[in-house]
Amino acid sequence: MDAIMREWHCRMIRNVRRRWGEPMQHVIDQACCGVVDIDQLADDALIQLHKDMERAEECIREGISFHDAGLLRAHYG
Repeated sequence: MDAIMREWHCRMIRNVRRRWGEPMQHVIDQACCGVVDIDQLADDALIQLHKDMERAEECIREGISFHDAGLLRAHYG
């Protein structure tokens, strides 16, 4: 992925985080297990996080828990 697309994905993820607050941070923290922040995610992991964030937005709108939607793992590592 080129630098422009990486920055776009990062910016969109951050926008979703600002819009929905703390619940989204749990999805981000899970994706960033083993790295400092989203900027260090591999391309495929960054894209997956963006998809997960979009799904999480849908869950919030529809009243579905992130756990029920499969967005949160029980354990890290």
